[in-house]
Amino acid sequence: MDEAAAAKRAAGVAQMLFQIGRRVLEKRNADDLHAVQWSALRYFARTGRRTANVNGLSQFLGNTTGSSSRTIKSLVERGLLEGTPSRTDARSTVIKLTQAGRRALRKDPLNDIAMVLEGMEPGDLDQLGQLLDKVDEAMRNARR
Repeated sequence: MDEAAAAKRAAGVAQMLFQIGRRVLEKRNADDLHAVQWSALRYFARTGRRTANVNGLSQFLGNTTGSSSRTIKSLVERGLLEGTPSRTDARSTVIKLTQAGRRALRKDPLNDIAMVLEGMEPGDLDQLGQLLDKVDEAMRNARR
């Protein structure tokens, strides 16, 4: 494949990825969470106690602690997260999901795409995962 054809194909694949993401987000209601809020809920559902804080979320999302703090605050105000003082670091707050947060995750827009992926052949899913890991790593490195 020549350089022009490769660039065109890459742009087409990028558009497909964008469209898939848009379809997932289109399913949300006007009062639903924003993408970063969903990411935060997913993070706190899966992380351990040591990283269940503003710094952990900030590193996971690749944004500032101020931005992560605002995201957490908005989710606490909605009753989806709660914070308790850390037992090991008086300057830190441990964040965890509330019952309402766990219920909200049952309506996570990513559940739709996860169901589609569950129907894929295991080898295809593994290959897709490996390719997306490469794309993710290249994107992170490009932003440094």
